[in-house]
Amino acid sequence: MKDRGGGKPQKTRQSLPVDEWPEADRLAWQAACRPTYRLRKGGSASHLAPVSQADIAARYGRFLGFLKRIGRLDFNNAPAASQVTPANVETYMADFTDKVNSVTAWNCIYKLRRATQLLSPTEDFTWLTEIEKDLELLQEPRSKFDRLVMTEQLVEVGLSLITEAKAVAKAPIKRARGIRNGLMVALLALCPSRKKNFAALEID
Repeated sequence: MKDRGGGKPQKTRQSLPVDEWPEADRLAWQAACRPTYRLRKGGSASHLAPVSQADIAARYGRFLGFLKRIGRLDFNNAPAASQVTPANVETYMADFTDKVNSVTAWNCIYKLRRATQLLSPTEDFTWLTEIEKDLELLQEPRSKFDRLVMTEQLVEVGLSLITEAKAVAKAPIKRARGIRNGLMVALLALCPSRKKNFAALEID
């Protein structure tokens, strides 16, 4: 899609932001994210971290954006999540099936199911859970073997950084920083540990 000035093509926005959702969905999501305050119980999504809330909202917004593009989005819908129907989900899946891998396909439905249950916790979405389980069984994670680096290679890199720092770095702080970085790489390669525990280590 090009802008009116004949400039570069503009990508169609895939996910509707929360403030453009149908009113019932928007209000329900705001209520779901309402934080706990003193003795007042929070919403159904209040236990989630902000980044998780944003991720789920983006996934649900993607579903609504799809419905809008095909002319099925009803801005007067009520109650919340009422447009998450078998027919709409089937059409949604048919649209992305050939465009994404099996893990992403499962993730789309998983996040959609989570969103619908947070928006409308009293409704029964068992049918959507069943679709999610079927997609989970079909997952074929992409191999990461080509990204693996052998321990010997990492140790060699770490020791090379130390040697280089001693030979090249003139300023004491730069030399110390280079030696530290090399030691970190080599040590993590030989003795893998949690980031938090590793960061807490001290020399002497």
